[in-house]
Amino acid sequence: MRQKRLIKETILAMLLYFICLAIAVAIDLIFFKVKNMYHTPAMVAIFAGWVYLGLIRKAKQFGAITCLGIFMSVFFFASGHFVLTFLPNLLAGLIADFIAKQGNYENDKFNLLSYMIFSLGNLAPIVTMWLAPKAYIAQLLAKGKTQDYVDQVMVPFTTSHVLILIGGTLMAALIGGYIAKNWLKK
Repeated sequence: MRQKRLIKETILAMLLYFICLAIAVAIDLIFFKVKNMYHTPAMVAIFAGWVYLGLIRKAKQFGAITCLGIFMSVFFFASGHFVLTFLPNLLAGLIADFIAKQGNYENDKFNLLSYMIFSLGNLAPIVTMWLAPKAYIAQLLAKGKTQDYVDQVMVPFTTSHVLILIGGTLMAALIGGYIAKNWLKK
């Protein structure tokens, strides 16, 4: 019976996390009017803390966070992102699960750190465009995208972009996780 409940909770978390991602993408497209989803990882980190920490609170078992990471990996892969985008979410989910496990899924500090690491997985498309820019561009062009579109989507690999994207996502996850932690306690 516990296994069925764990599966239900994990699937529900996947759905809710995806909704948080969709809201962040919509905000990026409608309000920021960017095509490269520059702000999306940080916004998801703010919006989805309650989903993530709620899953930890209910599951308290290794594997639920990893499954959420796998779900995001499959989403990025299935939605046509560059082939290597599945790796960051998979690794972030696995590492985040191990971190939360160190605190037996009940230690707020470990759970918050776990969420911060997990949130970095949403940088997958940007990280892969930094690691393999020529292959990333070639895949976009092979899909029929224009050079103008490619130029809008690509985020240049600069120190400031790395610091802003990684630091911003970590800070947003800290804020989102802290808000969620306090909200879930009520």
